[in-house]
Amino acid sequence: METLFDRKINFQGVGLKKVGQMKHIVRQLYFNGPMSNAELSRNLNLSTPKINSLLRDLIGQKLVMELGQGYSSGGRRPVIYGLIKDSFYVVGITVNIYFSIISVFNAHNQEITGPHTVPVSMQKDFNIFSRIHHCLQEIMEKVNIPAEKVIAAGIELPGLVDREKYINKTYFPEIENLHHKIGDIFGIPVFIDNDARMRTFAEQQFGLAKGKQNVLMVHMDWGVGLGLILNGQLYTGKSGFSGEFGHIPLSENGMLCQCGKLGCLETLASATAITLQAREGIEKGNSSLLPALVNNELEKIETNTVIQAACLGDQFSISLLSNVGFWLGKGIAHLIQIFNPELIIVGGKLAEASQFILAPIRQAIYTYSNQDISNDTEIMFSVLGVKAGTIGAAAFAVEKLSGS
Repeated sequence: METLFDRKINFQGVGLKKVGQMKHIVRQLYFNGPMSNAELSRNLNLSTPKINSLLRDLIGQKLVMELGQGYSSGGRRPVIYGLIKDSFYVVGITVNIYFSIISVFNAHNQEITGPHTVPVSMQKDFNIFSRIHHCLQEIMEKVNIPAEKVIAAGIELPGLVDREKYINKTYFPEIENLHHKIGDIFGIPVFIDNDARMRTFAEQQFGLAKGKQNVLMVHMDWGVGLGLILNGQLYTGKSGFSGEFGHIPLSENGMLCQCGKLGCLETLASATAITLQAREGIEKGNSSLLPALVNNELEKIETNTVIQAACLGDQFSISLLSNVGFWLGKGIAHLIQIFNPELIIVGGKLAEASQFILAPIRQAIYTYSNQDISNDTEIMFSVLGVKAGTIGAAAFAVEKLSGS
């Protein structure tokens, strides 16, 4: 499926090796911003004359431009090169169990429009992708983004994503090469992966994990996922099923999880668990601000409502969030013992409750892990916020499109 990006790089007379080198330059400039010839040469292990030749071709194809001279501590000031901001666009999409989020980014990795929340939820119905594409088209028309300039889309999905066969085992177990079939609907290359791994990729490229070697990213949303960066590389496991942190049983007398086991972390410390616990607690007569915040319509209580109530001093809500922190910390203690990471990032919906869950997380880690190991690990909350999903998905598409 040829895109504008391919046409500009695969022009007449360019061999496959050179095409690959040009794509790698585009990737470097997308992820790292403007760079000099010398910096590109070091990063790509190519000679400066070769980089100059490739840059001239990219400038001729209106993908790259000179941005002036950079700083020099002595000697000649280097020329700085960067991508032309509107030379292409890439789409990032989050699909979760209640809605989807769409954002469009330019070649500078700037969000041109979004995040747009659209009423399409993850279901075992392939037609959801047609509906998402329709929503994307409407968004692009409103902001006048030419369709031919959109080079790819990345989509993060919940569930088990087989990275060898591109099957979502949880929702579409019978559909191989799911990304190609979605791409046929979108009319552009589409790349898919598990949501926790996409967000870990975002953290590695633009967030707290940038430049670090051993990082775990706990994605706390409707479920609980885990992304792993080991020795500087995003770890996927044999088929791409690594990181099912939420389905580790931690409570012997816990609730039945959707996976069929009792007491999984996901039943104790997820947005779904908090919502259920809050509603049940109110129905049992616990005193709380929650009913007033939803006009006594308890079915409208969600995690955001609980966090809002906790910020207003509601002790019931604070207790719920503290309990979540405890169970999450107990699970993290096991991860620390196994992986000895330098950093654990907590992201997703529950990261917004950081002031209520951080202390119990640390207390549980102190209780259940070896302090000689846990003292080497820093716990931080993602600063990417709601954009982590779409920015990670878009960046993942650029990564795959550039052949990396």
